Amino acid sequence: MSLKKTLIVARWEFIEKVKTKAFIISLVVMPIFILVMAVVPSLLVNKPGSTTINIGIIDNTGEIAPGLNAALLEKYKLPDGRPNYRVVIINPGDNARAKANKMVLHNAISSYLVVDSSLFTSRKFQFVSENVSNFKDISRFQSVLKDMLMTSELERSGVNPGIVSQVTKPLEMETVKLSKEGREEKTEVGSGLVLGYFFIIILAMFVVTSGQLLVRSVVEEKSNRIVEVLLSSTTADEIMTGKILGLSLLGLTQLAVWAAIALAFAGQIAAYVTIPGSIWWEGVFFILGFLFYSSIFVMAGAPVTTEQEAQQATTYVTMLLFLPIVLAMMVAQNPSAPYIKILSLIPLLTPTMMAFRIPIQTPDLWELVAGSSILLVSTYICMIAAGRIFKIGILVYGKRPTLNQLLRWAIRKG
Repeated sequence: MSLKKTLIVARWEFIEKVKTKAFIISLVVMPIFILVMAVVPSLLVNKPGSTTINIGIIDNTGEIAPGLNAALLEKYKLPDGRPNYRVVIINPGDNARAKANKMVLHNAISSYLVVDSSLFTSRKFQFVSENVSNFKDISRFQSVLKDMLMTSELERSGVNPGIVSQVTKPLEMETVKLSKEGREEKTEVGSGLVLGYFFIIILAMFVVTSGQLLVRSVVEEKSNRIVEVLLSSTTADEIMTGKILGLSLLGLTQLAVWAAIALAFAGQIAAYVTIPGSIWWEGVFFILGFLFYSSIFVMAGAPVTTEQEAQQATTYVTMLLFLPIVLAMMVAQNPSAPYIKILSLIPLLTPTMMAFRIPIQTPDLWELVAGSSILLVSTYICMIAAGRIFKIGILVYGKRPTLNQLLRWAIRKG
């Protein structure tokens, strides 16, 4: 295989794709999209209200409504100092709920609570509204009622009110992560989980987009018979390797641009996520995983003649990229479990499992070395197999080859 010809193919693939409008737009649009999806929802959820919300209450105990109103007035206020909530007392009776329902439907109140004597024993109350997905308001009402009941019980037991307020004062906890070297680093709860999700999504996005470009390039050249012209001056191995290198460089260029954009927001990112000292291992598994999946996409694209067939062939491989997300909570709770270690050493899962585990709890050095070695060898084997399938597949038209035929092409030398 000629290195010169391979680099010529890689250079051509890179330059042709980097000049396209789709690539240029993705450099700007995708980071903006990710930023909007990550930041805007949290800003909207935490955005303070601008008007006072009327909350109804049917208090069958006669004890809850005054305290609830006072607690809400004291605890939650709008930016201009007005109360965030105003409690509207609805007198108990046979028609109380019907009256409250009409008030909700006519927007006189946004919702209402129903409390009775069972609140003191079963700790249950009802929240009635047209929208029962307003988690912010619901959690606030639950918190206030819980504090009221706790205070009431303690005072009823003869405990001093001052001690009650001290006992019910919220606890603040600082989380400190201990590295393998024994260093202590202050970090936010779940920051490793967030960083793991981030790496998996970025890797999956790059593998899918670059893999689709790779498959589309193979299918287009095959359908246009361009590949037959290329084979007159270069070998199938050189074409395949050049395509993988060229499109991998394209993906890494895109990643570098996004990394530069991320550095501009490093201060804001640091407020939510703590970057572990072993972050460079993420880069190792990212690059190896990228090359590994690229070779698989080439194998999927070589024997097919349409993009639809190629998409079907790569769907199941793509699904494996997201398996660690399904196992997220199990990995977060026990990242060193034996079955997690075994899954991390399966080549199809190694890039994403390792990328997910490293920010949460860095695996032992032998696991990192074994995982990267297995992935490196698997990538080499897949690239050889991809080359052999590519040699025959690019010239096969008509009937789609069977799995047995693909396996024979992959293991046959010469």
